[in-house]
Amino acid sequence: MSTMLQRYPTRDLFVEAGYGPNFADQLIQNAYSKLFEGDPIDERIYFEASDSMAYIIDIGHDEIRSEGMSYGMFLAALTDHEETFDKLWNFTKRFIRNNDGPHKGYFSWQVSTTDFSMIDPGSAPDSEEYFAAALLIAAQRFNRDDLRRDAVQLITDIKYKAPSDLVGPIINPENKLVKFSPVYGNEFTDPSYHTMAFYRMFAEATGDNSWFEVAQASIDFLQKTAHPVTGLCPDYSEYDGTPKAMPWFPESNNFSGDAWRVALNLSLDYSIFRGDEREKELCERILKFFLNCDPYLSDYAIDGGPYPHQGRNATPGLIAMNAAATQVLPTNDPLITPFVKKLAALSVPYRFWRYYDGMLYMIGLLATAGKITL
Repeated sequence: MSTMLQRYPTRDLFVEAGYGPNFADQLIQNAYSKLFEGDPIDERIYFEASDSMAYIIDIGHDEIRSEGMSYGMFLAALTDHEETFDKLWNFTKRFIRNNDGPHKGYFSWQVSTTDFSMIDPGSAPDSEEYFAAALLIAAQRFNRDDLRRDAVQLITDIKYKAPSDLVGPIINPENKLVKFSPVYGNEFTDPSYHTMAFYRMFAEATGDNSWFEVAQASIDFLQKTAHPVTGLCPDYSEYDGTPKAMPWFPESNNFSGDAWRVALNLSLDYSIFRGDEREKELCERILKFFLNCDPYLSDYAIDGGPYPHQGRNATPGLIAMNAAATQVLPTNDPLITPFVKKLAALSVPYRFWRYYDGMLYMIGLLATAGKITL
């Protein structure tokens, strides 16, 4: 096994922005209460399928996504809800995970809410990364060797899955970058899928130090794809960092919903592991861009120009990711307070679009409060 990673203490930035010592805990508890236990019509995204299984619904699209299941497990582990975690993982193993066929070991990104059948068995690789991280966090917090074994098997599949005619590893073996999809032909990437802090955890859990090379390749990649002035990344890009528009998503060469998460990924790696000074610099570039155009929007061209159609007002998901990015900053940095206060002022997302914004809102709360321990 590899040596234990050094971890650096994270801070409660709500306290640094002037709020009380229990303020973050109250926000997190309120978010969990509404998203996991609240009114099923307007608040909740978590629903039970049986006494031992539960799932997260993407309310706006009326489907169950591996993304939401992995985020739900990540949040349940970090907030010490072991029973919730187990119910989500049981459902995932039964209905989301491919247990045979070319996608075996990976998770269906899209499952029906009516009969839990797979709409598309293909993988969205950020989900595999979050499932593995959630399993490792839960194994540690709940003292569960079964979850650690599940995590190690998944981590191995992500990097070394034996190729079939259709599907191969999620990590491209040549350039060490996460693929948009492990189905052959998808030789491009999504900048928000590059979860450097998780890759370090994977190295520690498996003893496979080549994961550190994956983390470094991702940091180098993000330096190329982020705009040199704004720091914004596109939703999709080529491996060389060139923004990529897709026929089914012609705006994917712009900064929008996926790319919001890049700031979180940079911040987690730098604040917990001191991955690379360039991660801190990139977060600062992003924060300065948004501060300079406050009140800001959720969608932009990566150079800060207008999105191809009218950009949305700042959403809770983006506000939460930007607040999380301030974790890289030194104490008393003037950039901290405006972004943390913007997050603190939000209500828990509710009604039609509460799924994605709600998940990112709660992850952002935990990150901003220094409560994501990997």
